[in-house]
Amino acid sequence: MINSETYSSLHERLSRWLLLFCLIAVGIGQSFIFTSLPPIGREIGLADVRISTLITVGAATFVVAAFLWGSIINRIGRVRSVIIGMSCYAVTIGTTGFVLQEALAKHLTAEQTYFSVFVLRIIFSLGIAGILPSIQTYLISHTDIKHRSSTIAMIGASFSIGMILGPAFASLLSGLGLTAPFYIISFLAGSSALLVVFFVKDTKHVRQFVKPPKINWFTQPVMPFLFMSSLSILSMTGVQQIMSFLIQDRFQLDVAQTTHQLGFAMMTMSCFSILVQMILVPRFQLGVVTLIFSGVGVGIVAQLAFIFLDSYFGVLVAMGLFGAGFGFLFPGIVTAQTLLVKDDQQSRLASMNASMQGLGAALGPVTLASLYQLGQLVPFFGLTFALIFMLVVFMYCKAKLGHAF
Repeated sequence: MINSETYSSLHERLSRWLLLFCLIAVGIGQSFIFTSLPPIGREIGLADVRISTLITVGAATFVVAAFLWGSIINRIGRVRSVIIGMSCYAVTIGTTGFVLQEALAKHLTAEQTYFSVFVLRIIFSLGIAGILPSIQTYLISHTDIKHRSSTIAMIGASFSIGMILGPAFASLLSGLGLTAPFYIISFLAGSSALLVVFFVKDTKHVRQFVKPPKINWFTQPVMPFLFMSSLSILSMTGVQQIMSFLIQDRFQLDVAQTTHQLGFAMMTMSCFSILVQMILVPRFQLGVVTLIFSGVGVGIVAQLAFIFLDSYFGVLVAMGLFGAGFGFLFPGIVTAQTLLVKDDQQSRLASMNASMQGLGAALGPVTLASLYQLGQLVPFFGLTFALIFMLVVFMYCKAKLGHAF
């Protein structure tokens, strides 16, 4: 027979993996749209600019909604927040697929389709903005401090896996029809929500019925780490944006060749990031100081590789190092944040962090693309100075708050 302690341990692990699977599903939902929407949009007669606004409005809504979800999570609970977010995800993605299918069948005009998808993207982002903060807060509360960095690393790795799988899902499933990925991914999200309903329980959450006092984040010691989180995501999304320009300009390739080489470069970066977060950080139980120093150090070496290694192999080396550096830096920054606030503030912190990351993701492509226009190597010099600045800020904060780490 299985005793109660063993059953509790098995249930905790099942809950953990189900919630991490939800993050993979969210990553898929966030990234597959980049592959699926542009060709369908063109097919139904939408201009490229209008297609881009559909993606942009989702990102902008996410930034605002993530900030607001903190108090909602405290009120209704972490598990309920995940269920609501995943259900909203499933419904809006499936409905988007139906709208696009009707447009392809000429039952809807391009204008009707645009406004329908525009609204659905807003609702989609309103829902999923609460998933990451809820899961982060749940996993932190069910993990001791010694293993906190490993938990944060697994969160980052799960989302990264989803971001990789999204375009792959779109490509493979589109053989069944242009809108088939929307329905299948909707089913995946809905199934995830049902599994959470039946198998994930949160016995440690205390619902707050009284409105908590407002937090002036600008006066909190965690604020520098929130900016560091935003800057790290800005760096990641910015490099992803300019890499196609760099590969095409440096090696004089056509569009098809650039797309092929870019795929390998992106995969290298993602694989090294996931490797560090899923294996190295949990295996060696790395602390905040080690993670941030390692992330900055490896990140700077990556920038030097971008600058001085001119071959395509050099680009792959640089992308691998950049991914590894992010794999160290991200869990270090987020773990530091969680150590600087009280337990009853964790959900609001996670929401604020998700909002700052969304802001970084929105600004990254524009910022680094603008720097690239000044010179091919300018973005990498800029990122080098940004990493050094982050290290200086961390050392200053550590000197004042050393006991927290």
